[in-house]
Amino acid sequence: MGQNTNNPNPHKYKGRQKKSSQQISEAERRRHAEARRKKREKQAKKRARRAAREKALHASMLNQIPENYIDFFPDARKMHRRFVLHIGPTNSGKTYEAIQALKEAGDGIYLAPLRLLAYEKFEQMNTEGYPCSLVTGEERYLMENACYQASTIEMLNLKKHYTCAVIDEAQMVADDERGGSWTSAILGVCANEIHVCMAQNAEQLIIRMIEECGDTYEIVRHERKTPLICEKESFRLPESVQPGDALIVFSKKNVHAVASELQGKGYKCSVIYGALPYDVRHEQARLFAEGINDVVVATDAIGMGLNLPIRRVCFLEMAKFDGKDVRDLMTEEIKQIAGRAGRFGIYDEGHVTSLLLRSRVREALEEPSDPLVYATVGFPESLLALDAPLLDILKRWSQVNMNVGYKRADTERMIKLCKEIREISENKTFLYDCLTVTFDEGNPWLFRIWKEMCRFEAEEECYPVGKRIPSEHFIKRIREDLDDLEQQFKLCDLLYSYCDKFDHEEYVDEIIRRKNMISEEIIRVLAKQKLKPRTCKYCGKVIPWNYRYGVCERCFKKIRGIE
Repeated sequence: MGQNTNNPNPHKYKGRQKKSSQQISEAERRRHAEARRKKREKQAKKRARRAAREKALHASMLNQIPENYIDFFPDARKMHRRFVLHIGPTNSGKTYEAIQALKEAGDGIYLAPLRLLAYEKFEQMNTEGYPCSLVTGEERYLMENACYQASTIEMLNLKKHYTCAVIDEAQMVADDERGGSWTSAILGVCANEIHVCMAQNAEQLIIRMIEECGDTYEIVRHERKTPLICEKESFRLPESVQPGDALIVFSKKNVHAVASELQGKGYKCSVIYGALPYDVRHEQARLFAEGINDVVVATDAIGMGLNLPIRRVCFLEMAKFDGKDVRDLMTEEIKQIAGRAGRFGIYDEGHVTSLLLRSRVREALEEPSDPLVYATVGFPESLLALDAPLLDILKRWSQVNMNVGYKRADTERMIKLCKEIREISENKTFLYDCLTVTFDEGNPWLFRIWKEMCRFEAEEECYPVGKRIPSEHFIKRIREDLDDLEQQFKLCDLLYSYCDKFDHEEYVDEIIRRKNMISEEIIRVLAKQKLKPRTCKYCGKVIPWNYRYGVCERCFKKIRGIE
């Protein structure tokens, strides 16, 4: 009864008992000490070899990086390019004049910050008789005999020659994540004539970059065509809402919640936010532009040049999540969004107001913006030739000192993704292609699918795209759930980007058909004007869009035992 039942054979490990310090001989102590010494020496040599490799990699990288970043673009350096800088606030006709010059040139490219803007110009050019193709990271519509191309700026081909190029929203050159694409376009686009549209705070920086390249420029200054008035009267929701208003919040959740409240009061609402497919956003913009919908509830996506007949911009929030932190809106952001009010040719003046902090909006419109100091530099693909693993190259690149006037693009995303797939291949070019597949890495479901795609390609096999494309039956089954439809559209975007990157063209047409089908279902759902309101997560009671808690007051008291 007194035996240890946890060990059916108590004598099994008897001979392996640890010796006491008295039982260890002096010789054994010396052997142990010698073993520890050798282990420390081995570790020290390993650290020394690693430090030597890092030093050699750093030296090789510095040799690969030119003293001046303009030399990353040798094809453009062989040209003498002429720039036309269109400088002015929103609603001043900058992009319109640049597009007119593009049409007169006979061939060229328009580079946009958003897919929706690229699509807008693609549609406009073709309607006016200028054959134009659309090329973005998510789709390609190649028109027959097209002399023009409308693209998101990341899709610029730096090897191709254009007669004319238009670079829109060039103040984005300083953006931490995407700014490298504008820097590459300005320093490297091979075009005889380049029209750059920008806010005034980018003027000094862009001119310095052009002068470094040895190119010439002229400045065309644009003045706002309609006055912008900051209202003094207080604004309340929904009492103060009027037709022609653009109500600005900074999350999909709040767009839905605000639109739902207004729909409950009889307003017809267009909604615009990043998760919507670009053709759905285009349709929502059309409904507002034609007066079918009374107001538009949107994120700051409307600040990037969307041509909407907005009479008044109403800030319902004055802070946004920028991917890392919730921060107050910057002066230039307020100007960019507020400037959408008062469309020339429709209104004689534009108005701007805010639910809170109207004085901050007024100050932002009156004060000059700080001039941009740095242009962002993206990861140079030429560094892939270095004799080191891609992860080491990315980490070392993130530590290299920048030339004056430039800053490094945030490499955190690339390093994070590289850590996930570094074991599947030693081919740096292949791994880099995987890192540049377009998808929302913050979505765990898409993240897992992306990793599976990378593993299949590493084994020289095609990921089973056909099985992943949502079927027509499945799309019809989820046709009433807006969140599910948007999720499936994101999946199609990932599948398209994968097929485009790794040349699996046999699936592209089917993916595009499914994307169009999903877009049509989303348009149908939004047309019902019955978006879901914000509700208490416990009892389901409707709560105001800006209620600071996720539960209603009654449930909160019940949880705390107050009643």
